[in-house]
Amino acid sequence: MSYKDFYDHCQTLTPKVRRNDLMAKALEINGIPKIQTRKTDLNTKVCRGFYLSARNIEHPFVKQHGCHLIVLPREGLNVCEERFVWVKELMHVFDDPKEATDTGENFERVLNELQPGAMERSLQTMSEIRSFWMALAALCPESARIQFEKDRSAGHVNDYGIALKLRIPKQYVPLLFGDRFINIRNQLLK
Repeated sequence: MSYKDFYDHCQTLTPKVRRNDLMAKALEINGIPKIQTRKTDLNTKVCRGFYLSARNIEHPFVKQHGCHLIVLPREGLNVCEERFVWVKELMHVFDDPKEATDTGENFERVLNELQPGAMERSLQTMSEIRSFWMALAALCPESARIQFEKDRSAGHVNDYGIALKLRIPKQYVPLLFGDRFINIRNQLLK
């Protein structure tokens, strides 16, 4: 269950990184036979998507589909937002089982801990934060990130142009540049 192996694979890809390429490698590394996507009536102001492990046999969706699931809202996200959320949820295949948000209580805790001012962070919440950065790094191979940073600094491309090439939400583009991204990525690869 190595994110580093997955990240190394992502370095062989070019933007726009295809979700099917990411899914195939994540499944291979983790020995997971399949993941399905299910769309449902999620309130995107509360939750933009979630991952269900096939181990969560009590959940009605897992009972129905019999496999790992990425659950997304039917509406409320644009194409780039949905793509990013899907990849972010895929990153949970790299979680330790104790990080799973597999009960209603754990899910509520994560929602509360993600609010501004929350003082505590459970393993589940740390997994949510980590999966965001894992997805961002997966969708922007390092060679492309370096080139985007140079072009952006020179004024040849703006954040919207980079977002279009990566097919990610524009508001996440600035997060790719600077020491914070590099430090977090390096921590993820340990």
